[in-house]
Amino acid sequence: MYPDFIGIGAQKSGTTWLHRNLHAHPQLWLPRKEVHYFDKKINDNSNALSRLLGKGDEDARWRRQTWHWLKVHTIKRPSLKELRWISRYYMSRYNDRWYGEIFEPKEGRIAGEITPAYSVLSEDKVAHVRDLVPGAKLIFMMRNPIERAWSQAVMSFDKEKKGSAESVAEEDILKRFGRNSNRLLTNYLRTIENWSAFYPEEQIFVGFLEDVSHFPGELLARIYGFLGADTSFEPPSLNKKIHSRSSDTMPTSLAAHLAHEYREEIERLAELFGGYASFWDYCARRLIEDPPEEERIAYPLWGSSLWEEWKTSEQGVKEAGLRSGPLSSLQAVR
Repeated sequence: MYPDFIGIGAQKSGTTWLHRNLHAHPQLWLPRKEVHYFDKKINDNSNALSRLLGKGDEDARWRRQTWHWLKVHTIKRPSLKELRWISRYYMSRYNDRWYGEIFEPKEGRIAGEITPAYSVLSEDKVAHVRDLVPGAKLIFMMRNPIERAWSQAVMSFDKEKKGSAESVAEEDILKRFGRNSNRLLTNYLRTIENWSAFYPEEQIFVGFLEDVSHFPGELLARIYGFLGADTSFEPPSLNKKIHSRSSDTMPTSLAAHLAHEYREEIERLAELFGGYASFWDYCARRLIEDPPEEERIAYPLWGSSLWEEWKTSEQGVKEAGLRSGPLSSLQAVR
């Protein structure tokens, strides 16, 4: 019972919103978000006893998650069926058979999972995914690299409880930007190249975070249709924001720094996709060549004056609008 689709990222690009709205569809079935099989568990030889007694961070996380779901399904919402699934998910050894078994409850529905970390899988691991589920459909969400890198930094400081990014020294934030993991997670071209080497373009759906904000219903209808589900279904959380931060601005100087860092990648994305990627390119050029005088700029950048400037430009008039779709159709547009 392997999945029919897999969400492969990118992190901080609307994947939690996507999971919530796919999970709400009566024809779709998803386990918990972020299964992490192909990036972590596939190399994990632990068992239930070693996880119970282990002293590592992953062992502690496993204990917290197991205890949480056991409480939910024994006390709050008693369910023998769910308890069987939890036992299989948390107590079994990790292998390809385990991965297939966690999708058994789909009961005729279209099943899948979303783990954003899959966007950075190496070619050999992508090859293993293809060998296991060659017919799976893939969903890859993207956002402006400048915004994604900033959002990743904000999240990291929140997790470490070292105060908000606004209260952290700019030097420390720049160090976060420079981490290899941050660069890798924002390297959309590498992700597309690695996955499209093993999956045909018509099996890869590329979504843009701007569509989550501006055209959420239309975007979901396209994704539902791509997966083979009823496109008329309207989920209750369609317009609900996920993981929204208190800050709606970012330092202009840091935005300009990220524009320099990702200038080449953004140019190539604009050439490949146009549309919102052309807006990203416009933002990068303005931030580098003629940055706004204000110390802080609206975040996300589609809330800034740069969005209106681009939308009313010749290119923006031609390319603005719903853009998400199968990779094969996006390539054809260009």
